[in-house]
Amino acid sequence: MAAALAADEVQPLDIQNLAINDSTFNRLLTRLALKTWGRLYKSDGFCSPISRKKIVKTGPYVHLTEAATMRYIAENTSIPVPRVHCAFAHKGRSFIVMERIHGEEIPAAWNRLGEEGRAKIFAQLKGMIEEMRFLEPPPGTGVQSCVGGSLYDSRMNRNENRFGPFATIQDFHIWLRKGFRSTDRTQSSNLESSEEKQLEGMEAMQDGPWPHPVFTHADLNPSNILVRGEVVVGIIDWEFAGWYPHYWEYTSAWFGNLVRTGWQGCLSRFLETFPAEFEMEKTRNKWWGEF
Repeated sequence: MAAALAADEVQPLDIQNLAINDSTFNRLLTRLALKTWGRLYKSDGFCSPISRKKIVKTGPYVHLTEAATMRYIAENTSIPVPRVHCAFAHKGRSFIVMERIHGEEIPAAWNRLGEEGRAKIFAQLKGMIEEMRFLEPPPGTGVQSCVGGSLYDSRMNRNENRFGPFATIQDFHIWLRKGFRSTDRTQSSNLESSEEKQLEGMEAMQDGPWPHPVFTHADLNPSNILVRGEVVVGIIDWEFAGWYPHYWEYTSAWFGNLVRTGWQGCLSRFLETFPAEFEMEKTRNKWWGEF
């Protein structure tokens, strides 16, 4: 079975060790700002602006790992991510105070950009993805967050809030298919022969050798890409990010945007598509998918 740990066992460090610029002053100022200035701005999901330059992300599923991820990307690439001013946990709830990047989400800018402007945007995105691919995983890295801990993906139809870390990509795959083994007749006795063959092929590929994991945003939907004019000024929402199999960036973006078929068609303009791995994931999603 996959080497997955329970949600309360996945922190490689005490959560306070993931805090950034944590001080009594910053804690009080943040909570006060949310109760005063924060009420003057419109919130967007878990994100509440507290000024023209700062925004606070807090909520039941917000984790300090996201702050650590943004700092990691900022320190090791030129990808535009929000600067983290401070991050801390208070009464079991995480608060991330970060730069408020002013830009348009791609859907809002789409028609104005035109084909030439879109081509420039996709070229920039391709360069940013390549930067992430050049990041070297530490020795022994499996499927895990940037700090070696658990991962989060709200699209996963599981009981766990967070999942992993996994010692190997193969362990991750076993978890994704909920421990299914085609050789176990109790699990596959009701399958048609064509379905058995399809699942056997998926399992063989999942359990086979894999290159080392690559750092992955894992939620490249168009609303997480901010542009100003024809320039990408921000990649946001790094909560799903971590070290994943090399195909995960493409497949998570494709299956995570089933209602955005136009965006699905654009993915190949800045992401490598991995056709064989895509078919593998297509089978996996058919039986154990989140979409």
